[in-house]
Amino acid sequence: MLQIDETQAAWLMLIARISIAVVFLVSGVHKGVWYQKAVSEFQRDSIPLIWLTLPATIVLHLVASTFLIIGYRTQEAALALAIFTVLATLKVHAYWRLPKEQQLSRSRITTANLAIIGGLLLLAAVGPGDIALVP
Repeated sequence: MLQIDETQAAWLMLIARISIAVVFLVSGVHKGVWYQKAVSEFQRDSIPLIWLTLPATIVLHLVASTFLIIGYRTQEAALALAIFTVLATLKVHAYWRLPKEQQLSRSRITTANLAIIGGLLLLAAVGPGDIALVP
């Protein structure tokens, strides 16, 4: 059986937090840098109140991912991102509502999001680990 000591576990938790956070950090940066493209995507996906939802999405992605990386309020940040990802997956990546020829690519995004949601919920349950700004 694999034995992981406390030091190894702490480093694995840090790597896990960073790995998950990078997804949202990059997304937030991209939405901010290419704001008009993000507006077009939100319009295409019928996201309401873009003037509010897009800036809120950017702030959530940047702040929560930073919190995950530094290990500050990890459980709250992870839970917020998990809820966001569930809602985004149901609204934007609901491949079962698409024509058959579009389902495969969207189903890949949906299943990847399930893995991200699982990792976020795990972080919400166990916290940041021992290598964190505020363990």
